[in-house]
Amino acid sequence: MGRNNRFFEERNGADALSLFLIALALFLVVLFLLIPGHNYLTLFALIPVGFAVFRILSKNLERRAAENKAFVGFFRSFSGRCRRTRDRIRDRNTHVYFQCGCCEKWIRVERGHGVVEVTCPGCRTVSRLDTGSPKTDGDGSTDEA
Repeated sequence: MGRNNRFFEERNGADALSLFLIALALFLVVLFLLIPGHNYLTLFALIPVGFAVFRILSKNLERRAAENKAFVGFFRSFSGRCRRTRDRIRDRNTHVYFQCGCCEKWIRVERGHGVVEVTCPGCRTVSRLDTGSPKTDGDGSTDEA
């Protein structure tokens, strides 16, 4: 038991990138097994597994940490874009999305209030935004919300 602890003591271990590579390998195995007559393609799933094992057993901690940091940054940026796109689709009838000209943070404003002044929550810059014409009733009067 003590020998195994010393073996793994200076190793990188499993991080987010290694776990992603293992999950990718499992996905590829299932995908390639579903393709009839081409089961040899499952051998390609060994590539991400091999790279994950290499990363887990690596002693070059700085290099593995830099790779993991880059992966996590990319993944957060990608998942943020996916979440923002999903929200924009969900709210397309009720809200308008704007990007702050100063800090590029996305701002969600309720639709149909005309030109409004909005303060960016990131940098506190005040911007005038057009959210569309105010909602009207059948008699031409505007709704006061």
